[in-house]
Amino acid sequence: MLFLIVDDSENSLNQLSRIVTDLGHEVVGTARDGQAAVRQYEALHPDVVILDLIMPRMNGREALREIRSRDPQAKVVIASSMRSPQSALECQREGAAFFLYKPLDEEDLRNVIRKLQPKIDNKIDNKFENGKGPAAGT
Repeated sequence: MLFLIVDDSENSLNQLSRIVTDLGHEVVGTARDGQAAVRQYEALHPDVVILDLIMPRMNGREALREIRSRDPQAKVVIASSMRSPQSALECQREGAAFFLYKPLDEEDLRNVIRKLQPKIDNKIDNKFENGKGPAAGT
């Protein structure tokens, strides 16, 4: 799977990138704020976005709404140090696939990726069936 990781903390970006690559996936981009996240999503079309909540310029909830308004099928995982059940519920209502608490446990992220894999595979299959994937035989 292809990942976009968004966090204003360099340490969190590095940790998340390491975990994702250690799990055998590719980090196609990183961003340090919500505005950059939306631009990167549009440019890179990742399978999954891991998004922090508290960031400058545009917070994670605003970025989540913006990404999902452009792609209702976007798979967004919120990773936040805010331990607020209310925030988690609000993000899930707004389309977040999962809400994880930082510091992130590698096994938790592994489980989330395992649960997202069939949805990503289905999205890719639908692109091919609708003629949006590469031409047959290429």
